[in-house]
Amino acid sequence: MLRRVCLALLAVTVLAGCGDDPEPTTPAPSAVTSVSAEASPSAAASPAASPSPSPAVNFTVDGAGPYTIGANLAALTAGGLLEEVKTGAETCPANTTARGTGVWKDIQLQFRPDGALYLAVNRSKTIPTPSGARLGMTLAAVSSIYGNLGKELNGGAALLVTTTSGRGILFDLDQNKKVFAMIAGDAAYLKSSYEGGTDFC
Repeated sequence: MLRRVCLALLAVTVLAGCGDDPEPTTPAPSAVTSVSAEASPSAAASPAASPSPSPAVNFTVDGAGPYTIGANLAALTAGGLLEEVKTGAETCPANTTARGTGVWKDIQLQFRPDGALYLAVNRSKTIPTPSGARLGMTLAAVSSIYGNLGKELNGGAALLVTTTSGRGILFDLDQNKKVFAMIAGDAAYLKSSYEGGTDFC
């Protein structure tokens, strides 16, 4: 009888000891939970990485970045997006000139007296067109990119690329037939102004 009591006590002790085993494994699920919690911030970080391809840094027939043809001078000024704002230049006294900021600092802008942006000039070697044309390219290279969309002006002194929207980019060339400036605006206006030798006023 005493032996049975001892065996019964031993069984209870063993069972009690076995009952303690799940407790160390209880933190394991919380450890798994903490791993998944750590994984979720990294998952949250990956959406943050996806918006970073912000607007492409390029120059189009519509302008560049926030400086789109038709943009308002007062709004751009209020947004802190303009530098070197000047009105009353010798060539176009009624108009206002400015330049962009940040990555757009080499984009020169011209506004009409009503405050509308009508001309954007790209003088940056690091801002290409979406098709890959950039400053320093030869006339032949730019012509090969745009094909029939491009038309030489003044005997090959410039190349005007016109789109179906009616806007265009004038590739101004130096004496070596290399692009030293790109001018975006209304294509018909760019053509008449360039061929007429005006100052794009």
